[in-house]
Amino acid sequence: MPIALLVAQALFLFGVPAVLVWAEPRLRVVETLSPVVLCYMSGIVAAQIPGVVFDARLAGGIVAASVLVAVPLLLFPADLRRWLRLARPTVLSFVLAVICVCISSALVFALLGARVPAAADISGMLTGLYTGGTPNMNAVALARQVDSETFILVNGADVVLGSVFLLFLMTVAKPLLARVFPAFVPVGTGPAEAGEPAIDQRGGPWYRAGLAVLLSLGLCAAAAGLSWLLLGRLAEAMIILSITSLAIVCTLSPNVRGLPHSYETGQYLLLVFCITIGTQADIGHMLQAGSLVLLYCGCVLLLAVALHWLTARLFNIDVDTLIITSTAAYFGPPFVGPIAKVLGNREVVVSGMTAGAVGLALGNYLGFAVASLLGG
Repeated sequence: MPIALLVAQALFLFGVPAVLVWAEPRLRVVETLSPVVLCYMSGIVAAQIPGVVFDARLAGGIVAASVLVAVPLLLFPADLRRWLRLARPTVLSFVLAVICVCISSALVFALLGARVPAAADISGMLTGLYTGGTPNMNAVALARQVDSETFILVNGADVVLGSVFLLFLMTVAKPLLARVFPAFVPVGTGPAEAGEPAIDQRGGPWYRAGLAVLLSLGLCAAAAGLSWLLLGRLAEAMIILSITSLAIVCTLSPNVRGLPHSYETGQYLLLVFCITIGTQADIGHMLQAGSLVLLYCGCVLLLAVALHWLTARLFNIDVDTLIITSTAAYFGPPFVGPIAKVLGNREVVVSGMTAGAVGLALGNYLGFAVASLLGG
């Protein structure tokens, strides 16, 4: 393929997400549909234009690089040690949520796995997704070499199911659950924690994000070298798990946690991943398999939530902690603030965001482990 065409395709794949990030706070339609959905749609539509064929090697390189570099960037700002100092109900409820997601993914695989192609990989992706959010699902999919059609189907199912569940959490969840679960008892936050979110981003010009990107690239190189040294090849699964481990070690440093715009840069790279995956999608396969994947994902989500809430009631978890840890597990840190506002409880923001950050760290390990145990 001519160099000029490759450059044009790269500009499209990196430029559209940048435009959507800029437009999200300015255009209601972008905010409503979300840049993630619009990136998938843009990639799929562009690939259907007659005469347009996206280079497979370019797309494969961008898919791998965007996820590998994004994982450390998303983890850098998180103070994971703070999680150990949180109130016991928060830690317990989040641990229960994670355990129940793993159990649900395995049970649904046992019941429906024979009917759904790549069911083990889907269970692994959903385990990652429902313990820390979309970044974990992306990383597990890359580690397991999931095809683009399956990935988009799972993500599409998540958009549908997640929207319904999020709407429930933001509207009637607390009035309904408050009839069964005890009320939240304020315990207060320490001086350092009261004004500092778990994912803390210092301001400053965007070019300073380059420091975080350079560090992330360094970790990627170290993980690749480790894979080559131990296995004699570049194994994507080992590289991703190694990057996650190295990033967690880096978060122990306050200087790393204070790198500006790390989290936002990671989110942007995930959008690049989404639009690139979209260009590789097979519409015919998606239409044929979509309903089964939606059913599978719906069963995993419903069973995981039911098990989590049942066990949380047995341990007498209060309603606000239950809802905020559910949000942290199933949607990740970005949604903790809006849900806390709906709950009218600012005290749960720090604990919820920290729990979400822990989920980001755990999701890659758990998702890959579940997929490997179920599918080999």
